Amino acid sequence: MSRRARWAGVLLAAAASLGGAADTHADTDLGALAGFANRAVTAIAVEGYRVTSEDVIRREIRSKVGQPLSVATVAADVQRLDNLSVFAEIIVEAEADGEGARLVFHLKEMPAWVPWLGFSYTEQDGFSGGPKISALNLAGHAISLNGKAYFGGAEQYSARLVWPWIAGNHLSADVYAASLNRHDTLNGFNESSLELTPQIGTYLGDHGRLSGKFSLFHMTSDVAGITLSKDNVDDLPRIGLSMGWDTRDSWRIPRRGWLSELELWWTGGAGDFWSMNLDLRRWIPVTATHRLLVSGLASLQSGTVGENVPVYLIYRMGGANSVRGYNIEDLGTRIFGKNQLIGTAEYSVTLLPLQRWDIWKFALRLGLDVAVFSDLGVAWSESRELTADRARAGVGAGVRLLVPGSEMVRLDVGWSRDGGLHFHFASGSKPVAQRGRIR
Repeated sequence: MSRRARWAGVLLAAAASLGGAADTHADTDLGALAGFANRAVTAIAVEGYRVTSEDVIRREIRSKVGQPLSVATVAADVQRLDNLSVFAEIIVEAEADGEGARLVFHLKEMPAWVPWLGFSYTEQDGFSGGPKISALNLAGHAISLNGKAYFGGAEQYSARLVWPWIAGNHLSADVYAASLNRHDTLNGFNESSLELTPQIGTYLGDHGRLSGKFSLFHMTSDVAGITLSKDNVDDLPRIGLSMGWDTRDSWRIPRRGWLSELELWWTGGAGDFWSMNLDLRRWIPVTATHRLLVSGLASLQSGTVGENVPVYLIYRMGGANSVRGYNIEDLGTRIFGKNQLIGTAEYSVTLLPLQRWDIWKFALRLGLDVAVFSDLGVAWSESRELTADRARAGVGAGVRLLVPGSEMVRLDVGWSRDGGLHFHFASGSKPVAQRGRIR
């Protein structure tokens, strides 16, 4: 038997929490590495990185020198490194070192800076596009910075800085700033808005999450009666708190585990109301390349629309990010309100697992999935409007291009009994996108 094991870590998910066996997104031969199991680890080397700080890499590796080599522990090490979203490829080698075993992590970084032409699409605004720059690994600490200036269906400028681990138990910072000018066809006004939302987060153990949030939102309308203020300008300061539970085996393409969050906001200024989001997501593995996602979102707001809850913050059903098989310009004018319930079941099959692709001088990590899905949703303001006959459902199928930066690009075909057949195009996963103000 060979004394040297080569393991493609890019195909590896975290070890199952029970049973100790490694779970993979694709067939991976772990037999050779398992041949070193229980040998004492004599050294852990890290090679191939140029930008990333070695401290950032090593704090994700929980395999320890002097301890028995555990395949499950190394699997979890690889997954944590992958979750940093800065590596195109992670390969682990084990080799005999006397009676023990030496581990070597070979890393191939994605480009630290990626300037490109980007785009966005919503079924209200259509396509917008322009220059975009993504920094995946600022200062070698896996800090991401994304900035864009888009024109077309909407004029939008935005930037987001995420520092995932500053100190302590994953003390993190997330700052989002945006300017948006567009014609809101559903509410019938020209919007000019500004937003600044910083938040600080930390882990509670390995799976708990806690975040404190603050937001300043400024809205200007060219039509009377849209804003809460009579001068057609609303300023809405907001304070929020969220608690979550995350047991996903992968952040990029989960196959098992939970991601749950309870988020609370109080909005002051021109408004005076409370908001709550209860977001539940569960991934269930079916085979090595098949998985099922079941998700539910409940968004509730206190107050009265038009009095202390602005009309531009109500929810409208239909489109790529709520109930597919409907056009939001159609269903959104009939099923809407300050509260919403949305459920989704999506069965996905991996055609191309996430892996390294060399494009010119850049190494990127890309993949491809196909999926079938069903959605069910309803929106309401008064309790009498929360009835089964107002709920709408749709089914369909689509493809997902897994890309760095925006998680995925989705192209779906949805069908519903009264909405017919619709093509939907969107960026990001649906459970994330359906929480957006504009979707």
